[in-house]
Parts: sequence; structure tokens; C-alpha cells
Amino acid sequence: MKNKKTVIGIIIVIILGIGLYFFNSEKFYTAADVLEDVDFSVEEQSVELTKIVIEVDDGKLVPIELTDTTQKKLIKAFEKSKFKKDESLSSDNDYSMKITLNRGYYMFMDITGKSIAVRDNSGGSYEEYLFEDDKGFFSILEELIRE
Repeated sequence: MKNKKTVIGIIIVIILGIGLYFFNSEKFYTAADVLEDVDFSVEEQSVELTKIVIEVDDGKLVPIELTDTTQKKLIKAFEKSKFKKDESLSSDNDYSMKITLNRGYYMFMDITGKSIAVRDNSGGSYEEYLFEDDKGFFSILEELIRE
């Protein structure tokens, strides 16, 4: 009888330990979590990318030309990426990007830190995310920047 209680106690401790591990582990987000109500299956898709140049007195926005193929690659890579929340509120955003799918999704990007700040649906605050697995998203961007 005492052995049964010991075994049951050990099993309960193991189950609680596993539960605490999953409860305390970092949560990862998909692109569908990051972009509210997104529909990646729409026909008309586009990406607008703008470099933010702050070295100039008043700042300057420089649009970057993207081919249709590059836009599709960026959208596909973004869709497959994994993210985690970032509370550091980086102000090192080098680029702004608008992904148009079922609606426009605006974000700022820090290419060095591989992070994005996405405007929420209310149009007010931004949610910050780090790319955990970017599926080549930043490789595509870095190739564009070198050109």
C-alpha cells in the first residue's frame, strides 16, 4: 500500500513538472498570430518596402523597388516564419513595410536585430516580435539591400 502511494506521488510530481515546463516555456507565434485576421490565400498580394534614413536632418523615406517575384517570396517567407514576443521596444527600425493581402498590414523592421513592430488592429500601439525562424525572409531583404 505504501509503495502504491509513493508511485502515485512520483507520477503526480512528474505530471506537475511537465505542466510547469510547458506553462513557463516561451510561446511562439505564427504569421497568422502576428497579423490579425490575415488571409494569405487572396489573389492580389503586394509588398511595399521603404528605407528610413534618419541621418538626414528631418529624416527621409526611400522607397525600394520590388519585383512581383520578390514580393511573392517575401510574403511566402513571412507566412512560414515563427516569432516570439519582444518587450524591448527597439527604436532601431531601418525599414517600414506594408504587406497587402486581405487588407494592409503595416510594420517597422530592424534588420540587424531581426525584429518587427506590427501595428495592432486599433491603429494605435505596436506589438514587437523577434523572428525565431525567418524561413529566408531576411536573406531576401539583405539581398535587396546589397543591390
